[in-house]
Amino acid sequence: MKLVDCEPIYWNFVKNIRTNEENQNGFFSFFDITEEEQKTFMLMNHQNYKICISEDNIPLGYVGIINNNEITYCVDPKHKNKGVGTFMVKSFSENFKNMSALVKLDNIASQKVFEKLNWDKKILYVKK
Repeated sequence: MKLVDCEPIYWNFVKNIRTNEENQNGFFSFFDITEEEQKTFMLMNHQNYKICISEDNIPLGYVGIINNNEITYCVDPKHKNKGVGTFMVKSFSENFKNMSALVKLDNIASQKVFEKLNWDKKILYVKK
């Protein structure tokens, strides 16, 4: 696996896994995103995101930074439970200091990722 820049060819992939029914419960808010809204958002923010791709160049998930220091990520449901989230958070956060994460209480998978990477519980804000 490796992280690559969030080029326009990946923008719909980001939208599709962000709005995927299997991923909706992992986020604090859900809203439908049109292709035009996604394009507008990515034009302004793509530099804050990376795409995780397999050795075969298959996109597996995305990771990014929002609100200046808060990490966000999402894994394609077809590739969950394969270490993708842990790889993305670990690789992406190596380039930043003082990052935080806001994780829902019922998002056990994300909590396990941050715990596995030994994030300080004072940094890992868990909120319902």
